[in-house]
Amino acid sequence: MKNPIYLNVYSGVAIEALAAELAAVKSWGFDGIELGLYAFPLIISGKINKPFVSLLKNILKENNIRGSAHIGTGLDLRSKDSLGLHVKVLNASVEICAELGLNPLILHYEKNSGDPDTETQFFNCHAAAAEFALQSKVKLGLENIEIEHYKPVLDTVRQINHPNLGMVLDTGHLFLASGYYGFSFEDAVKECAPFIFHCHLNDNSGIFEKMRLQNFDLYRTLPMGYRIAFGRGDIHMPPLYSETPIPYVIGELKKTGFAGIYVCEYSHRMFTPLNAEICGNVRKLAES
Repeated sequence: MKNPIYLNVYSGVAIEALAAELAAVKSWGFDGIELGLYAFPLIISGKINKPFVSLLKNILKENNIRGSAHIGTGLDLRSKDSLGLHVKVLNASVEICAELGLNPLILHYEKNSGDPDTETQFFNCHAAAAEFALQSKVKLGLENIEIEHYKPVLDTVRQINHPNLGMVLDTGHLFLASGYYGFSFEDAVKECAPFIFHCHLNDNSGIFEKMRLQNFDLYRTLPMGYRIAFGRGDIHMPPLYSETPIPYVIGELKKTGFAGIYVCEYSHRMFTPLNAEICGNVRKLAES
């Protein structure tokens, strides 16, 4: 069975330009998209913006394109003062995915707080979300992030042990974390592989940007052109453009019978003339 190859469409595209963007994605050879739900005003104060959801549904249907979804990075199931609102946003996101036919929905693990009560809350919220999403037949994925060791992510998926929750491997995040936390990238891939059902392929130099942990707001002001030139942090380069051992990842996933989606998750508008080649190179790896 061939693995679908998707391209991320996370932000920077106006709704009136989305149809053209989707046509370009297909012309480059990709099988579908991973849509950032935060790219459009689909949720307002925890409530579904139904007119906009209907508008987006029509565009996706008219362009006959498959898709998964990525939730906004603002979701915080460790929140102490507004957890109810965060749960509303997550549940609304699940319902939107069901309406739009986007599956799976990807969530970030983010940083372990170190507080047992907070982590119990985080755990319980994900267990409840997996059950809630099961009713809509939307699978949830928990993604490793570069600011945390992979083991807490894997342990959470293992311990919740719900058929509707799996691990999402982000290759770039794992590569950065392996250097910062001092673990073997290859060993981590092998350990996680049986639990991975969805994979983000993106590349970087492996240079961890400590500012990401020390001052996230300041980190976000660093110009991407500067970060790319100096290889600083999570730069989301196309697969096979930098140092992340992506062929190794795909090889290990094949051994497990991985049947999920490979999402090429990079700044594709920087690479427009090369996107078809990038897609083709990933497909060759996945199908060889």
